[in-house]
Amino acid sequence: MKLSRRTFGGALAAVAADASAVRAQPRGKRSLPPLWVTLEAAEVRASGTTLTVDTGAVVRTWQWTGKGLVTTSLKNSATGRDWTVRKVPFAADWNYEGMIGADTGAKLKSLRAAPVRFDPLSSDHIAVVAEIEYPAANLSLQYEVRAYPGAPGVWTRLRVKGLAGYAGSRFAALAHPRCDYVPAAGRRLQRRAIGYYNHTQRRNTRETEILREEVRAEELDGEETYDWANILCLEDGEEGICLVKESHKCVNQTGVNTGDFRCGKRGLENTGWGPSPADILTSRYRDCWAGWAIVYGGSDGRETAIKTFDRMRYPVDPRRDIYIMANTWGSGGAKTESLEASREENVLRQIESCQDLGIDVQQIDDGWQGNQYKKWAPAEERYPDGWKRVRRAAREMGVKLGLWAAWVIDSKALLKTFDDGGFNYYKIDFAKLDTYEKLEALMSKMRGLVRHSGNTVRVNWDVTENPPRVGYYFARELGNIYLENRKTMSPAQVVYVPYLVLRDAWQVAHYTNLNRFQITVQNIDRVNRDASNAHLYNHPYCVAATLMGSPIFFQETTYYSPEAREQIRPLLAVYRKHRRRMYRGYVYPIGAKPDDGSWTGFQNHDAAAESGYLTVFRELRAVNYRQSLPLRFVGGKKIRLRNLMSGEAREIKVPVDGQVSFEINQSPGFQFLRYEVA
Repeated sequence: MKLSRRTFGGALAAVAADASAVRAQPRGKRSLPPLWVTLEAAEVRASGTTLTVDTGAVVRTWQWTGKGLVTTSLKNSATGRDWTVRKVPFAADWNYEGMIGADTGAKLKSLRAAPVRFDPLSSDHIAVVAEIEYPAANLSLQYEVRAYPGAPGVWTRLRVKGLAGYAGSRFAALAHPRCDYVPAAGRRLQRRAIGYYNHTQRRNTRETEILREEVRAEELDGEETYDWANILCLEDGEEGICLVKESHKCVNQTGVNTGDFRCGKRGLENTGWGPSPADILTSRYRDCWAGWAIVYGGSDGRETAIKTFDRMRYPVDPRRDIYIMANTWGSGGAKTESLEASREENVLRQIESCQDLGIDVQQIDDGWQGNQYKKWAPAEERYPDGWKRVRRAAREMGVKLGLWAAWVIDSKALLKTFDDGGFNYYKIDFAKLDTYEKLEALMSKMRGLVRHSGNTVRVNWDVTENPPRVGYYFARELGNIYLENRKTMSPAQVVYVPYLVLRDAWQVAHYTNLNRFQITVQNIDRVNRDASNAHLYNHPYCVAATLMGSPIFFQETTYYSPEAREQIRPLLAVYRKHRRRMYRGYVYPIGAKPDDGSWTGFQNHDAAAESGYLTVFRELRAVNYRQSLPLRFVGGKKIRLRNLMSGEAREIKVPVDGQVSFEINQSPGFQFLRYEVA
């Protein structure tokens, strides 16, 4: 089979171009065209009325019913457990009341599958596309499935298009049409709902945590609905299954038709299509929200499985995704001061400061275009020669450049900033994605920028405010999440508080990959002492708190004192030596939840290499100078543990419960360690 190098176009273009695609109309109303495609451990088969997708870790099976494809089996290959029930009450995994329902006949126009390789925005996978028409509604669906080799789950998505005669006005706009379904019996199983908050601008107190997690163990009576969650799990002991919404839903905002999760006697349902009937076009297909169906087992199985699938969906490219960034905005008190920080002469100083400290990227925040948001060119009073001088200085210093832009910047101006300035990282702010049109337009514009750059640009998505933006599980193939504004002086609700920044990172690390989230470093010497106890911490501690994420110095680093610089340089130098290996591992929270008085931290584990990294923190008010913390994956093994800053090493026989003792003599204090299984 000939494989072409594809830069964009995704699963549909790949499948359409591949000779293995099967387009024949099925011979019988209830049969599928035969199909067999493999890629490494993954396999896709169609025979009779059955479609089977096997990743090597999970097997999902659908039945063609004449009305759609409905899941009949979801099996964990490692344990052999099938999470589905015998009697399936639906004729398709999807529905849209009034358009597509239990009695709606369908025509399978084609079933196609092919490997997709070398896509810069995705891991290699087999893409499956079933094209299905619903004549009564004049509607065409494409049902997409991705089989990532070795993945603990399966990715699915609907795409919709109107046929000749389609009229969206015929159909009511529903908030909860079904987009994914697993007939899993949840009556006697534990339900776990998980979700993350956006609007971090207003979530900077002890009471406003970033993670919401609820567990219900009582026997299910009837149906439960979770309208706030990103993830819903069914669990039986250490085994489980979960559905994940690939959407911009957050706990505190619903976004564009993101729906809910429903669990009851009919099974586990993920609802919310995205486009409403009025959004459906006859000229082209439009994407619906995707979903992940994941199986897991073991004490760390839930977190590991979600992180593993998340990385396959949003892979790390070391050339683009591993960097330390500084940003011009966060040192100013009033907005005018922060706008002025973007002026050319200041940026030139910041570039030099980055080179001295070992920071990879200097990002120019709001203000480069002036104090307005209508003209998107470097303001003459701040950049008399455009981007020439900063571009030259960055090249000479070996520092890359980043740029802030509001989401309303037009495409032509956006591409011109890249052509003239050579920026590699774009922070997109102010987005208000409250309609499907706005959402699709922004995604198209930013994908266009990435394509125009030859796939060298990454987009950092701001989730600091409450209007719908991108959330935590959507659009990260284009770049990282910029998590929160944490400043030095004002406004009070965003002043940098070390333990709160650490707590947010610690909670984000539970159910997503922390190294795709920008975590803030602030200059503690300049932080408002009436609003924070940051002055009682130290510079290396605050930098170390970000190293398991994507560090961002949200400040003008020229304000660091010579003493502070002497403390920060060695830590960044050590981190830079190890960060490529760190990005191969998965980051887990360890210890207690940060509260300003705990022992806490992160474990970065690379199972393939049987090694990893630790950042262990003794917070300001933690009394004990010695503490045992349970580490994951090393219980009952002998490990070699080395302090990367001091060089001190020790060998430990870890007990089965994973408890390892650490000693930090001063509070606040930290250790940055590497371990290897002996």
